[in-house]
Amino acid sequence: MNIQKKLSRLGIEKIEELDKKDVNYLAHYMANCMTSTFHTLQDYYNEILAKLLNCTMFYAKITGNVAKVNYIHEDNCIYIDENINIYEPNEQLFHELIHYLQVFKKNNGKIKQIGLCNFGDFSVSGLGLNEALVQYMSSKLMKKEKQRTKIYGLELKTISPDSYPVLTNLMEELVYLIGEDEILLASINAKNNFDDLFYNTFEEKGNQIIKAFDKVLDLKNKLLEAREGIYKKETPEVLEESICYTYINTQKTMLTKYFDKMVTMLTSIEEIDFYIEKFLNFNKVLGLNEKNRAEVLDFYEEYKNEIMKKFDKRLMKLSKEKGKNTLSNYNNKLGRFIKKVFSSFGN
Repeated sequence: MNIQKKLSRLGIEKIEELDKKDVNYLAHYMANCMTSTFHTLQDYYNEILAKLLNCTMFYAKITGNVAKVNYIHEDNCIYIDENINIYEPNEQLFHELIHYLQVFKKNNGKIKQIGLCNFGDFSVSGLGLNEALVQYMSSKLMKKEKQRTKIYGLELKTISPDSYPVLTNLMEELVYLIGEDEILLASINAKNNFDDLFYNTFEEKGNQIIKAFDKVLDLKNKLLEAREGIYKKETPEVLEESICYTYINTQKTMLTKYFDKMVTMLTSIEEIDFYIEKFLNFNKVLGLNEKNRAEVLDFYEEYKNEIMKKFDKRLMKLSKEKGKNTLSNYNNKLGRFIKKVFSSFGN
């Protein structure tokens, strides 16, 4: 698409390019924020700064129904609404600058990857996953705290209650399960071991999880259009129910696949202690179906019993391999863990 036609369609009217002083300020400010907030990116400060210093940015009149800051990949430029003060922290500006950092192109100039989003010859995958990550990063750069929010029939805790709350909560769950470091490195194509970590963890469920993130993003976009009368195939109520259903099932899939896989790999009592604690603390990021909380809580009660039996079986196996002292230590700790389990889920 011709870039001018795209800008016009989005309601973006270019005014003037930011001068070098402003670009220099934003580049240094963003690089400092990213590397101080995300310590795993500290070694990439110079790369982040150098790329941002070469970013072309424009002030613009933005009158369309789009964000007040936009990264347009067709011309690799960022458009900032004329009323935004670039010298104040701005979540949308953080969001679009991260997108700019994420772009990785092939030798022929075509986009190969934008963070966790892969551009194939005939399809794009991971768009929702990447949008969730960028919003997660933007919210952390703004130093937001977790808040409880109710949306689409869901009750969630997230650091981004006002923008992509469902996707961001799912990303917070993913970060909780597999850790933040590899995801962050993959987000700017610094050192991408994410795919190996993700698929080694979730195995055959990996593609299903990625598609679910994409589906939530697609449903959200359709919901916005349905409320404006543009999309008429499904009602807003049906779309909200679909988001709720997709979220609850994705949450279940990530949790069960992760712990079912981890429990088979544990080789010491200390590791089992750690993963039991990790399982119990998952309820800090757990989302519920607002109208039918029992649906989720009953599932976790059933899965709690199932996974504790697996932990028990794994510990018994280790105790036989390592002798009676291990079994004695195990029996002493198991009583405490059982109390914790019932206390945690009872609440």
